[in-house]
Amino acid sequence: MNEIKKLSELDEEQVNQSVNVFVEGFYNVFSSISKDKEKLHNLFKNSFDYNMTYAYLQDGESVGFLGLANYEKRPLKLNKEIFMGVIGGFAGKVSYKAMCAAMEKLNVVNPQDIYIDYIATSPKHRSKGIGKRFIEFIHSTLGYKHIELEVFSKNPKAKNFYEREGFKVVKVKKDLMMVIQGFGRRIVMRLEIE
Repeated sequence: MNEIKKLSELDEEQVNQSVNVFVEGFYNVFSSISKDKEKLHNLFKNSFDYNMTYAYLQDGESVGFLGLANYEKRPLKLNKEIFMGVIGGFAGKVSYKAMCAAMEKLNVVNPQDIYIDYIATSPKHRSKGIGKRFIEFIHSTLGYKHIELEVFSKNPKAKNFYEREGFKVVKVKKDLMMVIQGFGRRIVMRLEIE
């Protein structure tokens, strides 16, 4: 059976699976914080808002991860003490400040809008329709008509997927740090469902 549930509704094993899907899916971005996937797992497991993050469960196993932001908050609750405890004193403090700079601004300002901060699937479940099901879930179950997200220009596969789902490019942001790290520009995309 396939279903989508909040992380707050999952058992400990499913939460761990969900966080692993997230870490694996975004490892190329967060490996600058730490190359140790276990440290990243501990860092994010203790930082997510479990009511704003969702898992795609296939026969009880988490194989997909979705983090949503609204006009009030984002799905990651950054905590300097957690960063310093997991990553280490100085490195934790620097990583925390860098993440705050990247994550402090809300991406949507209207209550009817939702922003996909994170969407990932486990490697063996990619290209199997999970991303499409997450988008349908946001619209049909959560009731949002406007969905925004960002993709990197160096990830044309993701951009093409969202375009097939009806997303349109609304803005291209120049983010020097992302370009330097090899991700390219940040492309803001929006889906408006009538």
